[in-house]
Amino acid sequence: MESTTSSALLLLVAGLVGDDVSPQFVEVSPAQSGLAHISVYGSLEKELILETNGPGIALADFDGDGDLDVFCGNGDPLFGKPAGVGATPCRLFRNDGRLRFVDVTAQSGVTIEGFCNGVAVLDVDGDGRRDLFVARHGGDALLRNVGELKFEDVSGTLPRAGAWGTSVAVFDADGDGDVDLYEANYLAFDVSKPPRHGQDGRNCTWFGHTVMCGPEGLSPEADRFLRNDAGTLVDATAALGFATVVPSFGLGVLAADLDADGRSDVYVANDSMANFVFWNRGERFEEDGLLAGAAVSGDGREQAGMGIDVGDVDGDGKLDVFVTNFSGEPNTLYRNDGDGFFDDVSFRSILGPPSLTRLGWGTALADFDLDGDLDVFTANGHVYPQADRAGTDTSYAQPCDLFRNEGGKFSGVAPAHSGLGASAVHRAAAFGDLDDDGDVDVVVAVLDGAVRLLRNDARSGRDDDPAWVGYRLDAGAGNPDGLGATVALGTAVRVAKSSFSFQASNDPRVTFAGSQLTAPRVLVRWPDGARESYPRGDLDAWHVLTRGQGTSEP
Repeated sequence: MESTTSSALLLLVAGLVGDDVSPQFVEVSPAQSGLAHISVYGSLEKELILETNGPGIALADFDGDGDLDVFCGNGDPLFGKPAGVGATPCRLFRNDGRLRFVDVTAQSGVTIEGFCNGVAVLDVDGDGRRDLFVARHGGDALLRNVGELKFEDVSGTLPRAGAWGTSVAVFDADGDGDVDLYEANYLAFDVSKPPRHGQDGRNCTWFGHTVMCGPEGLSPEADRFLRNDAGTLVDATAALGFATVVPSFGLGVLAADLDADGRSDVYVANDSMANFVFWNRGERFEEDGLLAGAAVSGDGREQAGMGIDVGDVDGDGKLDVFVTNFSGEPNTLYRNDGDGFFDDVSFRSILGPPSLTRLGWGTALADFDLDGDLDVFTANGHVYPQADRAGTDTSYAQPCDLFRNEGGKFSGVAPAHSGLGASAVHRAAAFGDLDDDGDVDVVVAVLDGAVRLLRNDARSGRDDDPAWVGYRLDAGAGNPDGLGATVALGTAVRVAKSSFSFQASNDPRVTFAGSQLTAPRVLVRWPDGARESYPRGDLDAWHVLTRGQGTSEP
């Protein structure tokens, strides 16, 4: 879709864009937080597609002290540089509480270099500690957590792969109690002969401007699935049915039980190609995104999918899917109609029109204002520096956007009133309660810029602060965060998931607020299908729900 109509469409929704100050984000400076990291990701001119996706981010409790630490990916300063020259490793920050972070990279053993993309956090070996998987161009990295914020590089145990990995989903695919990995791969990029405009007949232009080449005209790479086999990740892509699809430009991926049958399905957002919906049939997965209505837009167009999340946005108990797309294409909200079918409601929900001038990446469906329903956050920024030139109807640096849920339809909170007004070339965004006050904070990667820490002040110590209750799920050895569990309080449904957004690993805990807080018990359906209920617990507090310690439910 061309973006020439975007300005007119934005005017149509201008009356719905509010000036309300709640929910309010406050940017915490690196000097205040200690979270001082500037990404270096190739040349500023972005002549090569390898330089455009940006680094991943992870929020996880790596040291077991109960709060979220931060891992920041990085890239290389110059494509094709000699090995070891100008190295820009990834960095690890320990959370010391009260939104204060300490750089512990030097003593942690986190010395990963190269163009790092997606990040996944999982307990590979079942020792209760959270390990790190980093998707990279040319070879992934696996770092085993040995305790006290120290890691051992065990990348040599991974199956060999030279593909360009992007986002990674962590979930228990086979119901054996430990978690597995689905890795979305992007495209074949030959470092010895990178694609450029004018070479091999390539015509890489956009609105009349010469830009970097890709993904069109390049070869997509097949995704891969790594099964956890007693602490070793083995390639089981074909064995579980994931090799039946045409290789596509994979950028975003998540796992969740989309058809409410007790098994985690997989959704993949592809760039400029149809998205995938892999239904979990027990021993194998079957892809059927087109029939499900969630592979293309409502008018049948393939879109350039980037970030992704799922959640029940309309309160009907079913998980809807939200995907961010390229500028000139609306971000897409697929409403879950049940029985494995979805409906594109992007324009009816008012999420489509405002996104036409944006290029979205990291995203989340979360209750940012603690009123009980799920709002939408998108991190935006273009891939082409040339977007600032005349005639493009967009820009290179863009603000993040926040949309408040009002009964299944959304109204935008003006960036100046949400605290998100600063424009930057945003990429990955990771979401979690960094200060344990019940509301969702955000860490956003900026391409060739300083990482942004956005503190959510929905809870800021006022007498009228909204109430909430939160849960961490523990499914036992191999899945200490209960990834894939579905949690219900009253009529509200949440999913324990860390892999969503774009190239990010997020806080897997779930929160509830609003009218559902009157429910006396919380119901959990665990990844193995078992159902247990637990007392709701005190409000304004976090609680741990452990598999086997609740009351069995039919």
